[in-house]
This record gives sequence, structure tokens and C-alpha cells, in this order.
Amino acid sequence: MSKAQNILTTLLAMAIFAFVSCNNPMDRTYSPQTYEEDMQEIQKSKKVSEVDLQLMAKYILVVKLSGNNISGKTYDDILNKIKSLQQQNDNASNMQAVETDGRRKRLSSFLEVNLQNKVFTKVQNKDAIIYTVKLKNISSQKIKTVSGNIVINDLLEQPVKSLNIFVDEDILPGRTLTKTYTPLYNNADENDLRMRSKDLLEMRMVWNPQKIIFENGSLAE
Repeated sequence: MSKAQNILTTLLAMAIFAFVSCNNPMDRTYSPQTYEEDMQEIQKSKKVSEVDLQLMAKYILVVKLSGNNISGKTYDDILNKIKSLQQQNDNASNMQAVETDGRRKRLSSFLEVNLQNKVFTKVQNKDAIIYTVKLKNISSQKIKTVSGNIVINDLLEQPVKSLNIFVDEDILPGRTLTKTYTPLYNNADENDLRMRSKDLLEMRMVWNPQKIIFENGSLAE
């Protein structure tokens, strides 16, 4: 192939690349005036999935409502920004899960917490479910304060109910304190309906401790 043919081939490839790039709607710059048309073209081009298309639409709406300006950004820039935010959120969630699991392991040597029973009843003529929780001090020190929450999951590990636990009473070493919690029952809440109808054997309780304060003022967290 001659030098002239090589140059011609290179120019042709560059022209094709430029043509394809110019016709990629994801390379268009966002503008409120052309937004609807641009989104239709992006959808037709199949350059992004329907999920990503919906994410872009939601993101652009939120940005507009917040008063921020993304004019001058390409749709590709916008999608990359969304992906970056998603990754940051995933990393934060994973970090929080690691911290929660670590705290649970650290504090498990001081206190055992178990959900013993639940009863559907009426309290002051209002429907409620009474949850009975037992806290056993397995440390060698008197416990003064406990905070955390109990998450009740179904057998598929899907959360059904969460109970905030705060105890400001003495729990002597080796002793057990029994507490009851009585949140109102909501007949329109699917999770409350499940809690009423299912036995505790069909549930899995997860204790998420936050802080334990001992008699001498020391803190475990």
C-alpha cells in the first residue's frame, strides 16, 4: 500500500470516527431546551440501558429542583457522575456494615441481648405488639447504660421490624434484666401484619449494640 493510500485510509478512519462521535447522543451537551429531544435520541440509540436512562432523568430533575446548573455537561459526563456517586454510596454502606459487625463482635463479650416474646394486644384501647427483651450482663462489671437496636429479619434476611433499645438501669454481673417495648400496631403496615401473624421461630433477630457504659464510667462502643 502506497504512502498516499495510507494517508487516505487514516483520514477516512478519522472521518468515520468523527461522524460516529458526532452522532452519539450521549456526547451532546445538556440543555433544558433540548433535554426532551436528547433523551428520546439516547433511548433510540441504545447507548445506555433503560435503568441508566431513568437514573439520568431522576438525577437531572433533582439537580434542577436543587437550583444547581449542569448546563455544559455532556450526558456521558452526567452518567459518569451518577456512577461515581453510586460507587461512593456502595463503599460507604460496606464500610458501615464492617463497622457495625466489628462493634457487635467487640460488645458481645459484655452483654447478651435476646428477643424472648411478642404478643399482640391492646394498650389504652389501641392495638400494639409487646416485645419482651432480655439483657444479660456477662461481663465482670456492673452495666449502667445500654443503647442499640434490634433488627428483626425474616428467614430471607429481609428486615421486618426495628426496635430502638435504650436502658438506663443497673445490670449486675451475671444478672438478667427484662424489658418490654410496646410500639403501636399499624394495620396498614405490611411489616406489622407480618409481625403479628408470624411466630418468632420464623424470624431472625440481630442485636446491633451502640454503647455500653459501666459503673466506673468506662465506655465500650
